[in-house]
Amino acid sequence: MLLVIFTLYFFLGQTEQVLDSYIAAVYEHTVILNPEPRTPLSRHDALRHMQRNLDVYEEQAALAAQQGAQIIVYPEDGIHGFNYTRSSISGYLETIPDPEERWNPCMEPGRFNNTEVLQRLSCVARRYHLYLVANMADLQPCPLKTDPSSSCPSDGHWQFNTNVVFNSEGLLVARYHKHNLYFEEAFDQPPQAEIATFDTPFAGTFGLIVCFDILFRDPTVTLVEQGVRQLVFPTAWMNQLPLLDSIQFQQAFSLGANVSLLAANIRNDRLIMTGSGIYTPFSSTYHHARRGDPEEGRLLLARVPVLHPQWVGQDSPTADSVDTTEPTSPYSGICHRESCADLPPPPPDAAAVMMYDPFQFALLNETRGKLSVCDGAFCCRLQYEWIAHDKRSELYALGAFAGTHVVNGHYALQVCAVVRCAALEASSCGQEVEEAESKMDFLLEATFDTRHVYPSVLASRLVLEHPEKLEKAPDGRVVMKHSSVSGGLVTACLYGRMYHLDQE
Repeated sequence: MLLVIFTLYFFLGQTEQVLDSYIAAVYEHTVILNPEPRTPLSRHDALRHMQRNLDVYEEQAALAAQQGAQIIVYPEDGIHGFNYTRSSISGYLETIPDPEERWNPCMEPGRFNNTEVLQRLSCVARRYHLYLVANMADLQPCPLKTDPSSSCPSDGHWQFNTNVVFNSEGLLVARYHKHNLYFEEAFDQPPQAEIATFDTPFAGTFGLIVCFDILFRDPTVTLVEQGVRQLVFPTAWMNQLPLLDSIQFQQAFSLGANVSLLAANIRNDRLIMTGSGIYTPFSSTYHHARRGDPEEGRLLLARVPVLHPQWVGQDSPTADSVDTTEPTSPYSGICHRESCADLPPPPPDAAAVMMYDPFQFALLNETRGKLSVCDGAFCCRLQYEWIAHDKRSELYALGAFAGTHVVNGHYALQVCAVVRCAALEASSCGQEVEEAESKMDFLLEATFDTRHVYPSVLASRLVLEHPEKLEKAPDGRVVMKHSSVSGGLVTACLYGRMYHLDQE
């Protein structure tokens, strides 16, 4: 089956004046893995392993440069792989100097010891005149310069999952230590979240995050609130439908935060890793492999508009700069808070687990209709009309969840989602589904207790669609309207993150 790269361009809210653009590349890498990651290797053998992945990196940098790329992003864990212990990763560690040292590893290879990977990356950036973002393993002595009062690990040093950035001359210009770890036995969490950025002559400022960071306030939302509108996102993302497939949430975050996102994922079928892209608030270029596709890397390029800095206030909730006008479509006003405050919430049709969370579901049983479902005081409302639907073969439901997700991470959510159920029983709603045939026009809305809401529409065979209309009002009400789904609808979701409740 052929791999497909999708490019979507769309209008969302008012047009933003863009004077400049640049060409970005991301590479989804099929990592050459260490077959025994829990057994320590010598530095010589670890280097030999990493150079095999770096050879692929250089090949892709050359291809990207030939097509005019100015920046290339590689995935998390792409150089060394994963599943190491704290001790078994030792041969892969390099001590990455502070960028304030103004070090060009390609030009000054002898300045710091045991930095062969840094030297190779620097020379690739310099040779192909690219800004280059890669992820690697960093060893830092105690105490950290940035936090001299912090406690030190028992073995006397820190080990960090780390992004490094080189400019087009090979100079090390940024270093970021991942803050939100995801079952990473080999690495430490930094004592405090780092807010790391780098500047470019072609697009201004970029912010750095890694994988699981995208679900948390620090550093991701903090970067956005400081006006950074271009984020670089190396990831090793394990896909989980129906709400957190890689490309689904990459695009959702770009839309919800009104930023550009350069996302590079690993390709590993055994771990369900695939899905990379270059996203802006009005375009998406992405790739997502499907079952049966060859397990191989994929280079993506896109011309990206430069987004001007935008500062987002700290107060809650305020209108985001997508489209804050009152809805004007005939779908609007299904059940606004002011008109429905005195009505008791309707009982749900079913309760089922979706993404490990207990959702309340209302079933879409009619040809067209209005319905709502609540989880406590949080209610989701839907107006829909089927374009194509055979209720004998596909069941759909509207789901609501408000609470703290507690499996494989703790974070507070308010979520509204229309999902295709895996079977015709209500108990199957929320299970993973990749394909669908039913199409609908719909309007999905809710009033959230956060302004951080990330919208997505995922169609059959893992194809992204963009909302026809998305509105965020000052009172927290979010409306997503979409018509004429090109493929069958798998999921339509408003994913609200309650960052302020994460520590409670």
